[in-house]
Amino acid sequence: MSRPRGSKNKPKATLVEQFNLTTEQRIKLVANLVVDKIIEDNNFAHKLAGLFEDKKDVSN
Repeated sequence: MSRPRGSKNKPKATLVEQFNLTTEQRIKLVANLVVDKIIEDNNFAHKLAGLFEDKKDVSN
């Protein structure tokens, strides 16, 4: 089956949501995401440690 006429090598339309960032802005964005994830993981670790302590106290 062949391609429809005129469908060959057409450039894709640009997305409305697409935006450009400088290298510095990209680095800051990624760094902020990493810091947020570390804080989130740290908070979860504290909650998890608290749950283990509660279960340890109940078993005694």
